[in-house]
Amino acid sequence: MKSPFIVGQKIYLRGIEREDITAEYFQWLNDYEVTRYLDSGGMPNTQESIEQYYLEVTKSPNDVLLAIVEKKTDRHIGNVKLGSINWTHRSADFGIMVGSKDCWGQGYGTEAAGMVLDYGFNRLNLNKVLAGFVADNKASIRACEKAGFRREAVISEMLYIDGNYEDKVIMGVTRNEFDSLRLAVSS
Repeated sequence: MKSPFIVGQKIYLRGIEREDITAEYFQWLNDYEVTRYLDSGGMPNTQESIEQYYLEVTKSPNDVLLAIVEKKTDRHIGNVKLGSINWTHRSADFGIMVGSKDCWGQGYGTEAAGMVLDYGFNRLNLNKVLAGFVADNKASIRACEKAGFRREAVISEMLYIDGNYEDKVIMGVTRNEFDSLRLAVSS
């Protein structure tokens, strides 16, 4: 494992590094299937824009961007983020991208979500984490529900995807809800 920050069962999380911005990473961000439901999927990504994003996020005191690395191969397969951290209200936004399609459906997203929530609540002292998804993004919604998020709202026709206006599902989890879920699973 290369500089693990948080170690899980099948994956580990570490700080994203400039070396992670590879041709494969660049391909993820321009792949329609990978970015269909991401804000970054609406415009083409260039090497310069990816580099600029990396510099902004890694310098920001209000964003934590971590590489998701498959333990058995030591391969960077995606990213998970706590962003727009509000230190006064102890809240953050959650985001995730599993870019390596051969890793889809294997529980990596759920594991990464649980790991970053544990980090956010127990090390950063956050109280609330929110996430927003296109209602049709059933895989991400299911992964987040398994990690402890619950649906809090639906905003109708909020997102423009593939020529249609789609509903946005707002999900959230508090520290108490997350701790209660962890206690229930461990007993």
